[in-house]
Amino acid sequence: MWRRLDGQHELTSWKWLAESTAQALHYTVPFKSGEGYPRYRIPALWWMPKKPLLAFAEGRVGGRGLTGDIDIVLRRSLDLGQTWQPLQVVADLGKDTCGNPCVVQDESNGRLWLAFTRSRGGDIEADIVSGKAPGTTVWITHSDDDGTTWTAPREISTTARKASWGWYGTGPGAGLHLRGGSRPDRLLIPSYHSDGGTYRTHSLYSDDHGETWQLGSVAAENTSEPQVIELDNHSLVMNARTIAGFGGYRTQLISQDRGLTWRPAEGLGQLVENQCQGCVYRCFRSGSNGQSDWIFTHPITPGRVGVHAWISEDAGRSWPHAQLLWSGPSAYTAMVRMQGGLVGVLMECGEKQTYEQIAFMKFTPEWLKAGKPPEVKPPAAK
Repeated sequence: MWRRLDGQHELTSWKWLAESTAQALHYTVPFKSGEGYPRYRIPALWWMPKKPLLAFAEGRVGGRGLTGDIDIVLRRSLDLGQTWQPLQVVADLGKDTCGNPCVVQDESNGRLWLAFTRSRGGDIEADIVSGKAPGTTVWITHSDDDGTTWTAPREISTTARKASWGWYGTGPGAGLHLRGGSRPDRLLIPSYHSDGGTYRTHSLYSDDHGETWQLGSVAAENTSEPQVIELDNHSLVMNARTIAGFGGYRTQLISQDRGLTWRPAEGLGQLVENQCQGCVYRCFRSGSNGQSDWIFTHPITPGRVGVHAWISEDAGRSWPHAQLLWSGPSAYTAMVRMQGGLVGVLMECGEKQTYEQIAFMKFTPEWLKAGKPPEVKPPAAK
């Protein structure tokens, strides 16, 4: 049953959806379009044991598109997503567009870093890509109190982008803290940019605990919105959105040098590209001796309907199981492993329109393994 608290929706208990909408999941709604902001988009999610759950999004003042007055906002949960604290504004740069939140924690000192981008509020993406408008800039902020307060954002564009680049996106979603061993620890933000009209993925990294940020080399052409996971041997796997018309499957890459250079990954099962951001996440398998599962979330149609979660028990070589997360309009997702072996998902979804809300859901990997994957055919390439 819903109750209203200070203008925000909360749940008195987890709501079971199977009866009304065929979603066999419990969920709450940290961001409901029209409450606080006309529209929320682009989720990012973070949690660590004994810490609050943090849900980030873009708060779009104008309600639509990538243009206009857009802020980076946050809601914190102290009970693993059952209820949410009041909305916080992390970054508000006047009438400009702040976008693509990507969060990473420096595990050596607990500091949370949030990377995002900025463009002039009146500029559209096409003009930024073509060079008719100034390029998107790159910004960073941090918190030392688990997201309660944040520093004033600072620009890092001098070292985080090249002069010829137009559009830029950090993440969206989450970055990685890479343990260095004999080398410095590294904070890594998967990113993408346009150059000469072509979209390309790359990595943005810091080897000095976030004080300075540097660029890795281009990962792949005609790709955007990457997510990266780290394997036991410390290699990295990137799963990126393939630009429409340049292939019917997700682009998957591997790095052996902590994100400096990338090459096509071999031996991984193909994942269909449905012209939307997708999230890949690696989590330890409950009750195992250090084994892990990979989970991938993505819509099953190019029209952004029916986000499913696929699971791989063999390091991405096959994806034999999946479950429906949302039967209706649904798009961008972010994931995190939580207490008790649960996986939390933050998802754009709605009953009639895709961006009615950003909902938070939890499920067990074992539930995914009980399902059969839908038959999804790749769109034709150029």
